[in-house]
Amino acid sequence: MWRLDVVFPKSFPLQKIPFSCVDIMAKLILSTVKEVAPRLGAGPDRLDSWKEIATYLKREVRTVQMWEKKEGLPVHRHFHNHLGTVFAFRSEIEAWGERQASKQTKNTKAPAEEIEAKGPKPTRIEVAPFPDPEDNTHYSSLCRMIVLETITGLAKLDQSKVRVLPLDGLQTADLRPSPQESEEADYRLEWDSGTESGTFSIKVSLLQKSMQSVAWSRTFQLCPETNYETPSLIADQIVQCLWLKIISFSGSLITKRVGKTGSRDAYLKGRYFLSQRNENGMRKAATWFRTAIQEDPDFALPYSGLADSLTLLSFYEILTPSEAMPEARNAALKAIDLNPDLAEAHASLADIHLHFDRDWEAADRGYRRAIQCNPEYALGYHWYANLLAAKGQHEAAHIAIMYALEIDPVSLITQVWAGVTCHLAHRFDDAIKYYQGTLELDPHYVWAHMYMAQALEQKGRYQEALLEFETTIQLAGGSSCVTAMKAHALAAAGDKSSARAILRDLRSSPRLKCMPSYDIAATYAALGESSQMAKWLKRACEERNMKMFKLRQDPRFDRVRHCPEFQEVIQYIGLARYDGIEAR
Repeated sequence: MWRLDVVFPKSFPLQKIPFSCVDIMAKLILSTVKEVAPRLGAGPDRLDSWKEIATYLKREVRTVQMWEKKEGLPVHRHFHNHLGTVFAFRSEIEAWGERQASKQTKNTKAPAEEIEAKGPKPTRIEVAPFPDPEDNTHYSSLCRMIVLETITGLAKLDQSKVRVLPLDGLQTADLRPSPQESEEADYRLEWDSGTESGTFSIKVSLLQKSMQSVAWSRTFQLCPETNYETPSLIADQIVQCLWLKIISFSGSLITKRVGKTGSRDAYLKGRYFLSQRNENGMRKAATWFRTAIQEDPDFALPYSGLADSLTLLSFYEILTPSEAMPEARNAALKAIDLNPDLAEAHASLADIHLHFDRDWEAADRGYRRAIQCNPEYALGYHWYANLLAAKGQHEAAHIAIMYALEIDPVSLITQVWAGVTCHLAHRFDDAIKYYQGTLELDPHYVWAHMYMAQALEQKGRYQEALLEFETTIQLAGGSSCVTAMKAHALAAAGDKSSARAILRDLRSSPRLKCMPSYDIAATYAALGESSQMAKWLKRACEERNMKMFKLRQDPRFDRVRHCPEFQEVIQYIGLARYDGIEAR
């Protein structure tokens, strides 16, 4: 906050100054204000450190420091001899950028035009302003924030794939003005709002301009208690959906190294057995992938397959995470080292980040990289849906799993996981339909029976659920995690003594290599024993139980979601940041 005082001596004859002179003085003062105000920190034009300058330019700090020395990047210092305290102005940087671009255009005009003609054009999205809700000033500011956060999120995506064209002055600090002012948009993002039964909702629609049709739309509900973190959460969901719907396909397919004949055959056998998703099949898969690696150590795909088989053996609680995941990580990293553009390898490493590291941001980057390397790799979308559902971005998760099904429509596990995605969104009727469709293809598919049992339980159809759990236990050969799930169903149905008896047997069993800690915690939640629930959830965290990723969305924990013990675990695993409004 600053002010400019113009002081005249008491004897100064103000009343005798001609009007023309007063006008000149006013213009001088105004020009001084315009020149000095930004340098005193007023307004959003100023960047106050090397880090802020580098973030604005989307470069490393060392790069912008080099630009200052060699390219004349306009950077100012508070003191002549204090090189660390620097500041800059966005307006000056933009002017410098335009001069640099002009120089490059003059020097390389013909080659640049050839590259422009050959390369794929980015998808252009114009973002309309939000029409002010009638008689609702509280929601009006939130709506405008959602629009600006959405523009900011889109501007952070790969600018070679998407270009944002905001309308009516909707500019943000992260958005560069388009060099082509008259550029025609491919899509238009529009907004609407309404109130029904006291609930305020906003609707976002993506219009395909050439077809004059709605490519995608979604409605979000707000309540009077909505806080100012909500706009960024809603905008993040919108950006995720737009990325999946219209941007993720814009990459080109990467040619894979085929590998020697023997190695390739072994790899394909490994993928076949891995698709069975049972203990025998996954162990055979790991063996075939190791054989493929021995046949051709420079063939990247078998390393990715080995990483996937070890990750899944741990996910289904056949091997402990500490036993399987170090080797899985090394295999995934080796695959990326051999082929940095291999979609399978990036998806494998992202899955490790999701389930073992619980590093949600690294997992998101990895899945996106996999999809961009090969938009036809179904597991990239399938596993990305897991992460999106875990964060509560159910609309984006549904889009991702549907793409996986379009690519591989007869994959049994993808069919099941389409149901799981609905289940985590609390859409149990839709989930049941997917499980029924899977069982029509294979009546003995164990995971379809298991998740069917959980969905029936949530519908209150306890007898049917218990029968499905019995079928699952028989098909799985006595799975301890399914037994713990059955205990939860018994507790939910009111048979608490039987549920506790199962828990006692599980805790005292000397043969269990992998304790189903997560599902035991869920059963204690159904029994109303929050301290025991917290104890087993913390144990699941320590064991790196691979199911922890879905804790925030798992309906079995709905009744304890506001308990301090539960919130403490959510905070510990890093999912608390995703608490917020869900799409309806």
